[in-house]
Amino acid sequence: MAKLEIIQNGISMHPDTMGEAIYQIGSKNSEGEYDVVVFDAMTEKEAQAKLKELRPVKVVSKTEPEPEKKAEPKKVAAKKKSKKKALSIKKKKK
Repeated sequence: MAKLEIIQNGISMHPDTMGEAIYQIGSKNSEGEYDVVVFDAMTEKEAQAKLKELRPVKVVSKTEPEPEKKAEPKKVAAKKKSKKKALSIKKKKK
């Protein structure tokens, strides 16, 4: 399919939009003329929005899969060992 583009194809004669440009969507053929694809008379903004709808979304294929990220082990606070104080019994010397 040929590249679609916005074409200014005349001027509005409608009383509300008198003198404003009319746009349509089409593609240029080998003879340099345009083949209209969307015949609706649109404003430039409407034509741009319609053209976005008509263009296919490009899918980007990845040639190499991304390496999986290894989850870092969670740091666990070291458990505090309870220090048992040994009761020292002092012997009395006689």
